[in-house]
Amino acid sequence: MSTQNSRFPDVLIIGGGVIGCSIAYHLTKRGCRNVVVVERNTIGSGSTAKAAGGFRQQFSYETNVRLAMYSINFFEHFHERLELPPDAEGVDFHQIGYLFLLSTPEAFTTFERSAALQQRLGLPVEVLTPEQVGSRWPWLSVHDLVGATYCPTDGYGRPHNVMQAFATQAQRLGASFVEGAEVSAITRKAARIMTVETNQGSFSPGSVIICAGPWSGELGRLAGVEIPVQPLRRMCFVTDPFDAIPQDAPMTIEMPNTFHFRPEGAGFMLGTSDQDEPYGFHTTMRWEWLERVMEDAAKRVPVLEQAKIHHGWAGLYETSPDHNAILGPIPGVENLLVATGFSGHGVMQSPATGMIMSEFILDGKAHTLDVSDLGIERFSTGRLHPENHVI
Repeated sequence: MSTQNSRFPDVLIIGGGVIGCSIAYHLTKRGCRNVVVVERNTIGSGSTAKAAGGFRQQFSYETNVRLAMYSINFFEHFHERLELPPDAEGVDFHQIGYLFLLSTPEAFTTFERSAALQQRLGLPVEVLTPEQVGSRWPWLSVHDLVGATYCPTDGYGRPHNVMQAFATQAQRLGASFVEGAEVSAITRKAARIMTVETNQGSFSPGSVIICAGPWSGELGRLAGVEIPVQPLRRMCFVTDPFDAIPQDAPMTIEMPNTFHFRPEGAGFMLGTSDQDEPYGFHTTMRWEWLERVMEDAAKRVPVLEQAKIHHGWAGLYETSPDHNAILGPIPGVENLLVATGFSGHGVMQSPATGMIMSEFILDGKAHTLDVSDLGIERFSTGRLHPENHVI
């Protein structure tokens, strides 16, 4: 990435993951050319690099469904929206659907209620019986299920490709990217940020957007602001090539235990979230957890007992108290905004987030989608809206 940049950017974006790159693209697309993105490592090397790549619209909270529907439409027309040449790498979107398997009456009731909301908003979501699931996907064990929901327009793609396309087009339109730039201080004068100090020099920005994923809380404290996000480790495992399950199998998630799997190359990606995982910046692999994952896999997809694990990795969610994003201006600091707290949904909501944040900067408010309920002030007023469908 280019290191040519303005020391006096109109907008300084802290965090060069998929969210920061999307914001940079959407700003420059609308003519705001003096945009600088600072990234302490290389762009996309944080949580974006470790994301599982699922793109879904099946959420329990209406604003999340709307953010996801906008983003899925963007992914469906990715090359066209970004004006990419036909041979350019794109999102590599596999619309194989998301299948939520519901193994308790409580989970089924929650997802059935959510499906009614999703259908009202125009999603082609189906509520299925165990018998219907077993008929359509016969390699699944369904005897102890209560039911399922399925949306065929969900799927998965390539987080790095998405990030890289946003960054490439933002740079083409005038944005600058400064890699290896770790923020050491943020100086305020009353209600305004005056300077942001990095080991690559000082910036005096018009506006600052913090979108550094799990590290957003630390950056907020430098500015004297409490951003309530905590890092939480999640692990993925990938099998060797495995053809006992079709490659168009849906992204399948069992709730409430969170076992999930989807095609990945010629094999499958699988995992189960450890509900007792402590918060912290832990990204080492706990290979002993694989035994639990394979137990869950064998129970729900018996043929997966024959699969051999090839590799795995650990990444970080930035988790907010209600598992929803924190989007928009910071009250009391006139030129500071945040886009963080996605709780595992950052890549899939990145197109909508970039658009929304560009509207906050250029228009003074978000208007394409109403995200007023995702402002940071909800944590001080107690008006939280928990997202129930979290892995």
